[in-house]
Amino acid sequence: MASWSVYVEYESTHTTPDVYGELFDALIGHSPGVGPAPNGNLSLRLMIQAASALDAASEAAALADGALHEVDLSPTLIGIEVVTEAELDRRQDEPCIPELAGIAEAADILGVHKQQVDRLVGRGDLQPIQTLAAGPVFAAEALRSYGKKRQSRRIGRPVADLGLSPIERDLLNLLATAPTEPKASTGSHLTETDQLIAEVYSDSRVRVRLGSDTSPLSDALTTLSQHKLVRIRRLTLAEKATGDPDDAVVTLLPKGVRHASNQSASSTTES
Repeated sequence: MASWSVYVEYESTHTTPDVYGELFDALIGHSPGVGPAPNGNLSLRLMIQAASALDAASEAAALADGALHEVDLSPTLIGIEVVTEAELDRRQDEPCIPELAGIAEAADILGVHKQQVDRLVGRGDLQPIQTLAAGPVFAAEALRSYGKKRQSRRIGRPVADLGLSPIERDLLNLLATAPTEPKASTGSHLTETDQLIAEVYSDSRVRVRLGSDTSPLSDALTTLSQHKLVRIRRLTLAEKATGDPDDAVVTLLPKGVRHASNQSASSTTES
């Protein structure tokens, strides 16, 4: 026997609080949840011990119908959902509101400029879930999914030689591997690489320690930015409150991902 959570919904939009209370009392042995559904219908949730989901659904429907009969109601059954108790717990642990993103956040997730996000929306490639006076609002997970598909379509395109110096190539490779291999060896041209990455924000964004604006690493990062391989921004006030306020946030752009991947493939071939 397994423990099942069974949700039962009836077409009844005028149920009174007193009736909800009577139904709760009638079903008290099954840890009931009784109340209006989001659309105003009557909803019941019961915990049922049964050998299968089908058995749990049948028993819950019979119990619910019996309780409704006791309070002189005979609404139309419009749906039953059966999930395991573990699945119910998992759903209840999920945030009620999904992670959202505006234009600026969408640009960071996709590794593009904000103007490019506007173009993608205009072409219909990106679908906001809502458009407010301040601009479109996106589901962050949908943006990540789109970004992966967009990147996969670019695989196989020829990558031009940008004439990067050894330290610039090593820095690009470090930024590309930091989210998954923060201690990875990136070559002999970068020193103290363990101290360079201050924090990994996402698959494409990291916080870096650059030291002075005239350091070789700062110069190398500026070159990568000029080639549109990365985007650099200063810290927000909240970010400055932790760590060195002179750090920078670097976003690896899709072009940078392709060049880093090409370098990795070339190194593998040579070895």
